[in-house]
Order: sequence, then C-alpha cells, then structure tokens
Amino acid sequence: MKRFLSLALLPLLVVCSLGACSSKTGTTGSSDTPVLETPAGDVPTAAANDVIALDLSFTDPQLADTVTIAGFMPSFGISPALRDKFSAGLNGGVVSLVEVQAQTGGEYYSSIVAGRFRLICNDQRSVPQTSPFADEMTTAGFPPFPDSGISAGESGDYWIAFLVSGDPNPTDCTLSYTRDAAVESGTGDEIPEFTTTVQLN
Repeated sequence: MKRFLSLALLPLLVVCSLGACSSKTGTTGSSDTPVLETPAGDVPTAAANDVIALDLSFTDPQLADTVTIAGFMPSFGISPALRDKFSAGLNGGVVSLVEVQAQTGGEYYSSIVAGRFRLICNDQRSVPQTSPFADEMTTAGFPPFPDSGISAGESGDYWIAFLVSGDPNPTDCTLSYTRDAAVESGTGDEIPEFTTTVQLN
C-alpha cells in the first residue's frame, strides 16, 4: 500500500503543485555521495546538437526512485527568434540539454520533478528552463521533461533544458539532484534529504 508524505521544505512551485513527496525513515541522506565520473577522454567542444552519451545512475535510498543521466548536449541549436528573445539571459551563452531516464519507486505517492536538478558549468549554477524551448526540442527529437514531472508508479525518458549564461562552450559541467527532506503523512516521521552529483563532461 502506498503511503502519503509531505515535504518539509517547498522551494519549488512544481513540487508544491504535485503534493506529497517523502520516503522511509531511518536512512541517512547521501549528501556525502561521491561525484560519479564520466569515462576518461578529451573534453569535447560544444558543437550545436552534439550529444555526449552517458550512463550515470543513482537511486534515492528512501523513495527507491532510480535516475539515469543518459546524455548531455552542451549546446542545443535554438532558433534565431528564441536566441533573440533570451539574449539577455544567454549573454553569449548557450542552451544545454540533459537526458534524464527516471523510474519512481512506487511505494509512496511522490513524483520526480525537474526542479530537483541543477546544472553547474565552470562554477555557474543554472536551474531548469525547459518550457520555453519545448516545441523546438520536440521538433529536433529531444522530448522535453514534462512540467508535471514523472508521476508515482511511472517512468520516462526526457530532456531538461538549462540556460548557461555567458559561456558558449560549457565545460567542467556537473548535474546535481536534490530531493528535499520530507515528513510522512499520518506518522509525522521525518525523512532526510537526498542529494547527489554526477560529472557530465
């Protein structure tokens, strides 16, 4: 039987709109999880729509959600119209895409949402901004991560977009994932935060 859980912290609207998210008690969050490294090799340049194939997986020890980062596109070729619209935010930079394959654990009513991810390139932190680029991503064959997330008991394979401001060739990029601390509805049991980071290039 699935159990309902409530977030102790609600930093993102997408999380609030989805409701409960939590995990089993008694397990410590993995803030000390080591960074997962990509295979050795030269750092690629950010040619438009070039994808770096990855296979970086992690599991939330409380929710049993599993996530695989399957690809990284340092530079997605957006249209001149979108580039002009977002010129201030881009500031000469690029839109980067990350492929996320995810499966919810199924024991709790909890969704996996894009707001848990952050892209950090050359010490610059970016939040997901997929919706403005969703149509062009779809046309190019990169299904955008849904605004509603991946619902409890479901899985998906989607791409998340990030604005990398002022950097036309993002290198030394990592992706962080943080599921906030939560409280199990009914019992009041506290569930620790889970966070981990993977190296993209």
